Amino acid sequence: MGEHIPEPAPRDDPAGAAPIPSHPAAEGSQQDRREHAHPPPSARPPGAVGEGGISVQAFVDVLKTRQFRLLFWGQAISALGDWVGTLAFIVAAGELAPGNEAPAIAIVLVLRLLPSLFATPLGGVLSDRWDRKNLMVSSDIIRFGIIALVPFIPRLGVLFALAFLQEVFSLFFLPARDATLPNIVRKERLEPANALVMGSSFAGIPLAGPVFALLAWVGSQYPSRLPGAFIFHERAWAFPFVFDALTYLVSAWFIMRMTLPEHRHEPGIEEEPFWDAAREGARYVLRSPLHRGLAWSVSVGMLGGGVLFALGKSYVEDTLGGGNVEFGWLMGLFGAGMVMGFFVSQLKPPGGVMWMVRISLLAMGGVLAFMAVFSVLWIGYLAAIGFGLAFSVSVIVAMSAIQAETDDEHRGRVMGAVHMLYRGALVIGALGSAGLATFAPDEGFDLPLGFSPDKNQFALLVAGGLIAAGTVGVRGTKRTPTAGR
Repeated sequence: MGEHIPEPAPRDDPAGAAPIPSHPAAEGSQQDRREHAHPPPSARPPGAVGEGGISVQAFVDVLKTRQFRLLFWGQAISALGDWVGTLAFIVAAGELAPGNEAPAIAIVLVLRLLPSLFATPLGGVLSDRWDRKNLMVSSDIIRFGIIALVPFIPRLGVLFALAFLQEVFSLFFLPARDATLPNIVRKERLEPANALVMGSSFAGIPLAGPVFALLAWVGSQYPSRLPGAFIFHERAWAFPFVFDALTYLVSAWFIMRMTLPEHRHEPGIEEEPFWDAAREGARYVLRSPLHRGLAWSVSVGMLGGGVLFALGKSYVEDTLGGGNVEFGWLMGLFGAGMVMGFFVSQLKPPGGVMWMVRISLLAMGGVLAFMAVFSVLWIGYLAAIGFGLAFSVSVIVAMSAIQAETDDEHRGRVMGAVHMLYRGALVIGALGSAGLATFAPDEGFDLPLGFSPDKNQFALLVAGGLIAAGTVGVRGTKRTPTAGR
């Protein structure tokens, strides 16, 4: 084991999807069996996965699938709790480190990124060895316990430790979730399914601030005669943490109601050394031209997202002369572009998946360069829409193809490796672009053709060029040659 990775066998059913077991008593079982029966795929060009076009009906069809609907609502509620919890961590770190607010907040954010270097591959192994439904439920319940502790132990070191542990178990959850999707939706519906999951994850961003403020106010109104009142009265972040913790229980309840097909384990995986199994996900990706190209695509797309998140506020304020309101509009329009991308991701152009991903990444790089050259607020707003559209298309299409073209025995480890890569790319994009802007001279640069970009424009221009150049690594064909030989 470990050194040889079998070639994913060609098949006509959803990648790795085991048949739904006969269970007449299970609610929705007959419907789910019908949803897993689909016609033979038509001939498609290399890199093409699935069929279809832009259609609201595709999203409706996916949401009609009971198992997906349970997963979706659990994730949507949990994701809102995560964004509220992120704000609570930031506020709590600042209050628990008076005079050192900025370093404390930075440490909290770094501790929530570090686990991706090791936890996602380990989560991928657990996803392939254990029952995925039980793994997701267990991760949710453990995260409930971790977050529920935060308001009652107001110590900065404890806050750091709990932030780290929460992210570890989040990264155990994600590979299991992503590996489950091809088992509950048809192969040609993976794009809308991933779009909905991605949308549920990001939809909480504009709601997090108002919900946090409301919860902080509710906590301040907590009846003084009840136990623990001083906690909520003295710590504005306490009640938001309680809310975050409860959303994990809601997610666990939804997932517990799911009926999943039996997961096929790779023969001998239980005897394979754990770390060898963890590395196998990365080897599977690296030795398969298709998976390597798709993982690279997701990573380059996430790198672009990191650039916008890191530079967006300073670009709006320092370059465009706006403020918090204008920045809010920019990020809101970025989200609107992402929603448009959810629909565009269903297109199946003649060039196939790889062609679509290349165009999306080129568009992302071009939009960043456009934002750098034309520093006008309304142009920045339009560019944000285009960037959000290209970003979501590149990530959704590539992730859906990875899921569809990975056999069920390896899918958990492969998704763990992909999560590790794209989270690393997100960090590199954010830190790299912020570093460029920080160390560039305040007066900017004098470039040919009378173009004198400031430090934000310069960083956007460099990042846009690198992302566009990243399309060179988008390679691979639909069927993967034998790996490891």
